[in-house]
Amino acid sequence: MVTPFYYMVITSFKTLEDVSRVPISLALEAPTIRPYARLLEGLDYGLFMWNSFLIALITTLGTLFFCSLAGYAFAKHQFKLKNFFFYFLLSTMLIPGSVLLVPGFLLMRDLDWLNTFWPLIVPGLSGAFGIFLARQFIEEIPNDLIDAARIDGCSDFRIFWSVILPLSKPLLATLGILTFLYNWNNFISPLIYIFDESLYTLPLGLSLLQGRYSNVENVQMAGAALAIVPVLILFLIFQKQIVKSLSMSGLKG
Repeated sequence: MVTPFYYMVITSFKTLEDVSRVPISLALEAPTIRPYARLLEGLDYGLFMWNSFLIALITTLGTLFFCSLAGYAFAKHQFKLKNFFFYFLLSTMLIPGSVLLVPGFLLMRDLDWLNTFWPLIVPGLSGAFGIFLARQFIEEIPNDLIDAARIDGCSDFRIFWSVILPLSKPLLATLGILTFLYNWNNFISPLIYIFDESLYTLPLGLSLLQGRYSNVENVQMAGAALAIVPVLILFLIFQKQIVKSLSMSGLKG
């Protein structure tokens, strides 16, 4: 599993002559940063990374708020047709994403959102999986804490903000990393909705490498290596919270 990542990194520091050498060598004899320099000279790679980061960050923050809020409602409140709405929400996960491509494009066209970031942000502010994960986790929070907060005069939103969210840090870490990773790597939606290169996200920018740097493997590998650095750092920071959340939410086998 590690070998492709190792090969990607060492290739990004090799000269094109070393990359083309036969047989392939997994050793790094004469490292160079020239592939990274060529990458940044030929593409506005920093802009692509910023666009992806901005979209992923806004979508992640929205998902954490709305999904945890909905999960709190489904986990700790009683209302008519609660189970029906919850299972109906889960049933939407059975719909293949490809089925929604054309209706989604027509909807964004009618809203005049094409070639903007809105189609990449607004639909991702909440999701069935995030609500399910939040509900499973929040159900484990003792009701006594909520009852004590109500006795102290807290409103439902104050209970959510001051009691539920502070106790849901493992959930927020897991949902945050999954949402950020999905939006960081999302290729299909930007490909459909974005036309201006100045608005390209990182996956679209990576696709340009195959045309502008055809057969220049070290530059292509440099672009791929830079793309995984932010999410790798994010995962390493929140690794313990992610494992804790999965073990407490009933998803761990």
